[in-house]
Amino acid sequence: MRILILGATGGLGQALARQLQGQGELLLVGRRPQVLRDLAQELGGSSLRGDLSDELEASALLEQAGPVDLLFHAVGVAGRAPARETGRQLLEAMLSAHFLSAANVLKYARFGQGARAVFFGAYPAYVRVPGFGAYAAAKAALEAYLEVARKELRKDGVRLILVRLPAVATPLWTPLGGPPRGALAPEEAARKVLEAVLGDAGDEVAL
Repeated sequence: MRILILGATGGLGQALARQLQGQGELLLVGRRPQVLRDLAQELGGSSLRGDLSDELEASALLEQAGPVDLLFHAVGVAGRAPARETGRQLLEAMLSAHFLSAANVLKYARFGQGARAVFFGAYPAYVRVPGFGAYAAAKAALEAYLEVARKELRKDGVRLILVRLPAVATPLWTPLGGPPRGALAPEEAARKVLEAVLGDAGDEVAL
């Protein structure tokens, strides 16, 4: 099994990669070069680099990755600002990380027969709160796009799985002063995700 983890240098991505060690060929993509190289060496995987929100770079990276059987889009950033103070830079950052990167993956990834691709949504009640408009909008765009793409790719035998997680204690929250109280440890979140995805869970999973 060829496993591609996008966002492998983040807290959830690293936890997924470590728990998938030995279950197939690991292909790891991340934004922190040294962390990525160290992780690939530790796990015996391959490291690939590229900006997934840039269409040309995403196309080249996914061509280099080759056919994959299991893909995780564990990519994301967080940001906060009131609606009347939200600038274009924040909006573009949220859309690029959560939506555009996923759209490019769906366009250019080479899926093997029966492949599964996992994307991470958000519970609306958790993110549609003051200050999180840009983040919530980007996640909503991802979920709507994924719903349509699922209908299109089903004929090719590709399963697109949306996973909604509660908050996970990763560096994503650092700019916001740290994770919310009760956030899952990345290792626990990864375990729950893999149990669902590798089991008989449906196309939408709420954990």
